[in-house]
Amino acid sequence: MRGHDAKSRTNRNPGCARVAAALTATLLLAPTFATAAKYAGSFMEDGGGARALGMGGAFTAVADDPSAAFWNPAGLSGLESCGLLVMHAEQFGDLVDRDYAAYARPVDWSLLGGTEAGFAISAIRLGIDDIQLTSHLQDQLDTDDDGVVSDTELAGLFNLRDQFRYVSDSELALFASYAERHGDWQLGGTVKFVRQSVAGYSSLGLGADLGALRRGIWRNLDFGLKLQDVTTTFLSWSGPGDYAGTTEVITPAVVPALAYRFPLTRWRAELTVAASAESRFDNRGDADQYASGAFSTNVHTGAELGLDRRVFLRGGFSGGWGTEDLTAGAGFRLAALTVDYAYAGDTLGNDEETHRVSITAHF
Repeated sequence: MRGHDAKSRTNRNPGCARVAAALTATLLLAPTFATAAKYAGSFMEDGGGARALGMGGAFTAVADDPSAAFWNPAGLSGLESCGLLVMHAEQFGDLVDRDYAAYARPVDWSLLGGTEAGFAISAIRLGIDDIQLTSHLQDQLDTDDDGVVSDTELAGLFNLRDQFRYVSDSELALFASYAERHGDWQLGGTVKFVRQSVAGYSSLGLGADLGALRRGIWRNLDFGLKLQDVTTTFLSWSGPGDYAGTTEVITPAVVPALAYRFPLTRWRAELTVAASAESRFDNRGDADQYASGAFSTNVHTGAELGLDRRVFLRGGFSGGWGTEDLTAGAGFRLAALTVDYAYAGDTLGNDEETHRVSITAHF
């Protein structure tokens, strides 16, 4: 009942609704030093491209467009043309901006003696403007002076809006990726630079991903593998106060994946069914779909039906089997331009659905 009452109050007052949404975004997306070892760099986890999101994120064994730079860099060695993919999305109304861009192209040279090669540069950015900080108002809210701000006392927060302090959160990751084909295997790697800044603090870090891809390992079955943050990515924070010198850790993840392509030649169509398991060993517990001791994993499943290589329908589940984990999408290609749309349910548990559109130019 408490959550229902709070929702009713904010709906009656647009100003309060905006404050509540901003506070929610702050809690969910701003860096939290106390749990840094588990959730550092979470803004990168959704990857990029509406096509992959519509398939539930089960894209590691597919990886055949510019977003392969994120999902599995090995796929870059199989590109047939250059591509530029851009995506923009907003969450919590217009409070949170998420952008992704990737440029990928095949090349006729090889660094390590492979027969085919490709490279990509890409970026993920998340930005939150006008975040209200209220921690300095705790003494005024704690009217009974017991050191705890109760729900009743918290309701007084909206009367102190003129004393809010405003900051911005900016999180950026830049990727440089390269891949080659060696025999039946496609192999690739990514070097990434990560920068985050919020409330006068900033962090810098470097990391690396590795990928492998084997098409037709059995009939039309493709196998993919991504080793994410293989060296462990460390983010070193600087800024005023006690948090200066704090280090966040992005622990490695192993992502094995399979995809099977069913040709439907009678209808000039193809159905692709894919699955991947994103696994870690950092005690995430209930934060992930399955957990046992230090080990945890999220399973991603998805499918894509392509009609005449022009119209695409997609669906999947991302890290669960409930309606909140459901994803869906569609795409349309006209000449050298592809437009993709994706929908994702309440994956963050905050009654916020996700809609994303990406555009890919092929040249």
